[in-house]
Amino acid sequence: MEDTRSTLLVRLTNREDEDAWRTFDKLYRPMLVGYARTRGLSTHDAEDVAQQCVEAVLGNIDRYQHVGSFKAWLRTIAENKIRDESRRRREQQAPASVLSAQADSDPGPSEIWERHWFNEHLRYCVEQGRPDVSENTYQAFYPNVIEGRPAKAVAERLGISVNQVYVSKFRVMERVRRMLADLTGSDFARLLA
Repeated sequence: MEDTRSTLLVRLTNREDEDAWRTFDKLYRPMLVGYARTRGLSTHDAEDVAQQCVEAVLGNIDRYQHVGSFKAWLRTIAENKIRDESRRRREQQAPASVLSAQADSDPGPSEIWERHWFNEHLRYCVEQGRPDVSENTYQAFYPNVIEGRPAKAVAERLGISVNQVYVSKFRVMERVRRMLADLTGSDFARLLA
């Protein structure tokens, strides 16, 4: 999800557009909090960092020229705010030797950022699309796709066929794919297979 829909970014330059800022806050604040938490901050400090990031975007969106990706720009802001918070708390970064000794399977900041970026966009689109599907469809979709429960277990719990779980997944995912593409301008079919 390299791009955030340029229409949202343009709308953010109008500080009076409360709907745009609500959309931005609803989409990005949870991601920023989650990312800061995975970088070692407490919940309180992570929420402070997220607020500082939102304020930085508010103060600098006019100067953001859409030259690079919004995702990279927001990540730079988040990294700087996390570093500032860590300095304020006088936390020391682990020495390079300790960091290099970590297992290769440990995700680095870039991978963590990508995961939070994708998951929050997905969560937002699922939440926004929920009113467009029946409650039964959503009840079959959510535990199977979002919680990762097997289709058979979901079907048994709901008293429906496994095929109905798959149909529910298909219906919701089609909407989510369209919403993700509209929100970000990217094709997510490959990510949501």
